[in-house]
Order: sequence, then structure tokens, then C-alpha cells
Amino acid sequence: MARECMEKINHYCQKNKLTLVYANVSMTGPSHDPEFTIVIKINDVEYGTGTGKNKKEAKAVAAKNTWEMIEKQLESPSTPVTLLPDIDYVSLLNTFSQRTLQKVDYHIRECTGMFSCSCLISGFLYGNGTGTSSAAAKQDAAKEAFEKIKREKSNSNTAFTQHRNFSPVPSQSDLDTSGICLGDSAAKLEEKMRDMAVCEKPSPSQQGIQNSALKSKRKLAAIFDNARDKEEKKMSDKNLPNLDTNTSEENESPCTVNTRFLQSFKNIKPIGEGGYGNVFRATGKLDERTYAVKRVRFTKNVEREVKGLASLDHENIVRYYCSWEGYDRVTYPDSREKSDKEIRCLFIQMELCEQGPLENWVERNRRDRKYHEMAQTTFLQILEGVKYIHSEGFIHRDLKPQNIFLSRDDKIKIGDFGLVTSVDYETQTQNRGTKSYMAPEQAGDSYGNKVDIYALGLVWFEILSAVSCHEKMKLWPDVREGKLPESFSSQFPGEAPIIKKMLSRDASGRYSASEILQFFKSVRKDYSHETHTR
Repeated sequence: MARECMEKINHYCQKNKLTLVYANVSMTGPSHDPEFTIVIKINDVEYGTGTGKNKKEAKAVAAKNTWEMIEKQLESPSTPVTLLPDIDYVSLLNTFSQRTLQKVDYHIRECTGMFSCSCLISGFLYGNGTGTSSAAAKQDAAKEAFEKIKREKSNSNTAFTQHRNFSPVPSQSDLDTSGICLGDSAAKLEEKMRDMAVCEKPSPSQQGIQNSALKSKRKLAAIFDNARDKEEKKMSDKNLPNLDTNTSEENESPCTVNTRFLQSFKNIKPIGEGGYGNVFRATGKLDERTYAVKRVRFTKNVEREVKGLASLDHENIVRYYCSWEGYDRVTYPDSREKSDKEIRCLFIQMELCEQGPLENWVERNRRDRKYHEMAQTTFLQILEGVKYIHSEGFIHRDLKPQNIFLSRDDKIKIGDFGLVTSVDYETQTQNRGTKSYMAPEQAGDSYGNKVDIYALGLVWFEILSAVSCHEKMKLWPDVREGKLPESFSSQFPGEAPIIKKMLSRDASGRYSASEILQFFKSVRKDYSHETHTR
């Protein structure tokens, strides 16, 4: 029922172009028995509130209450439906951009739970906005930008006319050709936006503007996509000192031909690839920060990773920034050859973990005399991350050293959420994960988050033992059965029983992440006491 309500709310908001936010209100009670409160906001208007023992439960209650409110509004014609926005200003500016060849950019930032957004038109700041979600902040900035255009429509001395490389702010007649009148009421503008086709060819006068822009020495490409139909338009970037979006030869990359990737990033270098796709190291042109950008073929299931990452916020989870769809030439997994045609891809911009995967860290540090102490600290962070994933109602399903990373400051970051799923699903997908780390029940279609505990047991053994690949191949079949080497059990008398329990073939016999955390802290406390009394 709860999942059904969430899906109905999502569909309703997408259909009506509304921003939907599940906002955390509070967490009360003791740490061992907390109570969470969540409120649903639609276009910054508060709707249903829910409380529960975890966020998932609170979200479910909030969704049920919200959908009941929406249903009442829809059933009663006399009741004003407050969900519909006065106008979608972002869509208005998109249409304005396409009809006048002006480039509209949004720069979004997050700070302590609030979002701020700047709206730039051909490089000039036209609006600022704030909101409790990135979408709300974007709408707020677009609204201010659109209203500024309205104020300037009768003033020829605008920023655009002062700079000859840009076409002027459109006159009323320019906007009339697209069906938009700056004097229209909000309701009329909304009605026109719904009926408008957003991909029409430029008029002859607009083509003249485009041709004059081509005369400047430097040009940037701005591609407006509608499915596979892509029309290239160029304008000068002379007045964009902070954003080099030139996609000419000097800015090309052998790694990609995707326009947005090339416009937003520089120094694009491959750092990993496999059947999942490719991962690149890239520096943002605006903020000069280095990120990891993952490129995968777009399929009906590929959005799962984005949704999983976007909904998680924890210091031990790889941070998600944004994603976009686009076309690119990708490398085939079984060869070094690139496809000769562009295919639909999903690009995911994430936090870069400079130290790479956990297996590299083990290899680098295994001979350090303080290695075991370091290994315990590292595993504690992995446990905290998995506990958080489970508290949010998710199962990772593919935990292994190759999917656990370390940042520059030795902070653990769990990543690769391509197989993440919700515990709400009654039937799970069979054989999803890496076979050598899969729990026995993953061969079937009925399992829960204890599959992650099984994988964690293997990871913990692997970190502590720090065995070579050759040794691991010999030991692994027995370890998967919970049969640990005697030398390991003697060396780690506190950890070995817990690991055996985690590797139980019966999922119900495994501890939860929270329980393991308590055992783990107890073992570390005893170890610390022994060390100090020697």
C-alpha cells in the first residue's frame, strides 16, 4: 500500500511538473529506539506527515497521508487543487532558449539542507533562487530570470545589446511567434506551455542571428536534443571567462564525444572499465574540482543506481552529485574497439575516491606493523555504511573489495549501486551479484538484506587475513562454508566466531549490521584493554 502511494505521488508530480521532496523533520527518542518524522513537500507546500521507527516507515506513512489529501482535492471540484503550479518557468526559459538561440545555464549548490541556484543567460546572471530541493531552487531562479526579461523587454540597453557577440533579448514579437506573450496571465502561460511543441526549427531571422555569431573567432557548441534528433547551434564564448565550453579540436577527448561531458569537464581520463561501462576521472571547468564520472549504457534498469545513490547521504557512501542522459561512442567490453555509432548512455557524476578500491589498500598496507589495527578501523566504517543502507530500506547485493573505495583522507566509501534494490520487493532477481561473494540464497528469488551480511563476512575475513590471490583461491571454498583456517581463528579469537555466524548458510542465523557493530566495538574494546595491560 505504501509503495503504491509513493508511485502514485511520483506519477502525479511528474505529470504536472511538480517538485516532490521527502523532508526530514526530526529524530526523537534514545539512539537505540529512535522515532523519525518526515513531511512531504510538493512545490514547497507541506502535505502529509509521517512518523516511524526508521525513515522508510516514516516515508510510507507520510506518502499514505499525502495521497489521501490529493485524492480529496481531485474528487471535490469545489476544492481548489493547490498542487498545480502557476507556471513552469524552467520550461518557459527552455523554449525561450530554443527560439532565440540564447544559452540558459543553471548552477546549483547545496548548503546545510538548502539549495541555491543561479540562472545565467548567455553567461549573464539573470536570476537567483533558493529552495528545499534543487528543483525548487531552479524554478525560483528561472522565475526571477523570466521576470527580469519582462522588465527589460522595452529597454534596448540590455546586457545582450551591449555585447555584440550575443543576440538581443527577444522583443514581444519574437516571443509571440512561439506562442508566449510576456503580458499573459500565469494561467494562460501555463496553458500555452502545455500545448506548445518545444522542438521547432529556427525562423529565418533567428538563422541570421546564428550566422552572425559564427563570425567570432571562438565558438562553442550547444546541442539541443530531442530523442536522437540533434541540431547543432554555435555562439561565441568570448564573454564566458569562467566557463570554457569550447568543443573544438583543442577541447576534444579520445574518451568521449558527448557534448555535455566535454562542455562541463576537462582532463578526462579513464580509470576503470568493465561489463558495467566506464569510469573517468574529470575536472569540472567551473569549480576546478576533480570527480569520477561513470558512463553506462542506458537500459530500463540503469536508473536504479542513480535513484539509489541520490537517496543516500552518509559519510561512508560515495557521494552523488548529478546525472544526465546523452549519446556517446562506447568501448565494447570484450575488445578495445569503440562503437562506430553513438548510443544512448547515462552519465553519473560522483565523488572521486583517490585511493581506489579496498583491494588496492590491502595490498599497499598488508606489511605495515599496524595493519590489523588499521584493518579494524577500516571495517568499522564499512559496517557503518552498510548499517545505513539497510536502515534506508535498501540491499546493496554486490558488496566486495572492488566496490568499496577509500578517499584521500582514508575514509571508506561504499559505491557501485548498480544492483541496489529495495527490501519492499517481494520477489528479487536471481543470481545478481559477484558469484564469489554471493550468499547461497541469492541463487533463488527470495532473500533480504542478510545477503549483504554474508558478503561482509567474506570481506572482513579477507581484510584481516590479507591473503594473496593464490592463497585466497585455495581457501575460498572452505571460507564460504564458514570453515575458517585454524591459524586465523587463533590469531583473531574475538572476530572468528562473529565471522562464522555472518557466513551461516541459513540467513536467519546471521546477525544484523547493528548487532555486528555492537560485537565489533566490544571486541575492539577488549583488544585495546589487552594492549594497554601488556
